[in-house]
Amino acid sequence: GELAVLEYRVFYRRRFAEAAFASCRDVQLPATGGHAIATMCGRYGAELCTAQRWLDFQGDKNNGLAPLQIQFLLLEDGEPG
Repeated sequence: GELAVLEYRVFYRRRFAEAAFASCRDVQLPATGGHAIATMCGRYGAELCTAQRWLDFQGDKNNGLAPLQIQFLLLEDGEPG
């Protein structure tokens, strides 16, 4: 058999993840007027979405979008990565 990557872990600094999430949080879809993040955070929608939940949804292979399982691990400043 051939070898393949089925899942992997990504280490982000929490500060980076929070900033990326904040830059997307208030983006609205012109067609609906709703927040784009609502479609990018799974069952949590826009109101309950956090940076970790947003990344978890992006990396969930069961969402129909991610090609494989991706586990996002957020590191605090000063924490070794």
